[in-house]
Amino acid sequence: MASDKLLVICPCCETRLKVDRKTGDVISEERKEKPRASLSDMVKGLDAQAREQADLFKRNSQSQKERERILAEKFKEAQKNVDKSTDLPLRDIDLD
Repeated sequence: MASDKLLVICPCCETRLKVDRKTGDVISEERKEKPRASLSDMVKGLDAQAREQADLFKRNSQSQKERERILAEKFKEAQKNVDKSTDLPLRDIDLD
């Protein structure tokens, strides 16, 4: 007769799971040891993150300045158009 336990190995993280055949419950789990990064590698990673964040901040601030400039130009153009237009909407009293 077959064993009541089934051994399953995750293809992603290589965790070994023992599963009960009848209920499908996980009985035990053995995770594969992950190699620990050295301190210098961690510092390099933090430096790279800091540079990436600084670049992102710079791009966002430039885009915000550009957006403000465009909105200011649109506002000035709208002001010019308002001053030029003398066409007032017709009212019912004007038609008499």
